[in-house]
Amino acid sequence: MTTPLNEHIVKRIILLVLIIAFQTNLQAQKDTLAVKTIEGITDKMLELISGDVGEARDWEEYRSLFLPTAQKMFKQTNKQGKSRVLAMNLEQFIRNVGPLYKRDGFEEYAIGLTVNEFNGMANVFQSYYSKNLKGTYEKRGINSYQLVHSNGRWWIASTMFTHEAEDTPLPDKYLSKKSGQE
Repeated sequence: MTTPLNEHIVKRIILLVLIIAFQTNLQAQKDTLAVKTIEGITDKMLELISGDVGEARDWEEYRSLFLPTAQKMFKQTNKQGKSRVLAMNLEQFIRNVGPLYKRDGFEEYAIGLTVNEFNGMANVFQSYYSKNLKGTYEKRGINSYQLVHSNGRWWIASTMFTHEAEDTPLPDKYLSKKSGQE
C-alpha cells in the first residue's frame, strides 16, 4: 500500500535522477564540442592545466584531447644561447608537471591564435600568457600544436612550446586570431 507521502518521495527521487542524468549529458555534450573545432581543443587544453593552488586536474579529460602516441616538447635556450628540446609523452608530462600545477597553482590563457589547416591537418601557433599562482613564475610564449581531424573531431598529435626572451619577443603577427584555412 502506497501512501501519498511515499508517492511524493518516489517522485522526488525520480526527478532528482532525471536532473542528474540531464546535467551529465549536458557536460558530455559540452566536452564533445571542445574537440569539434581547432580553437575549442586548444582552449580546452589550457583550461584543463589551469587551476588554483591545491586543485587536482582532470587528467583523464586531458588525455582525451590527444592521440595515444602524442608527444609534448619544450624548446629552451640557456643564458649562453644554446638551445635544447625536452620531449616527453603524455604520461611523463602528467607525472612530472602535474604535481607542480597542483602545488603552485597555474594559469595559462591564449593571447593570439594563428591557424594553418588543410585536408584534416592543422598547425596552430597559440600565443600564451602563463603564471603560477605563488608569484614565482610568469611567462609569455607560443604553443605549437600539430592537429589531425579524424572520426568527426580534432586530436592533438603533438605540442611544442617555447617562451619569449628579451632578444626574441613575441612577434605582433602572433598576437591576434587569424586563420589560414585552405
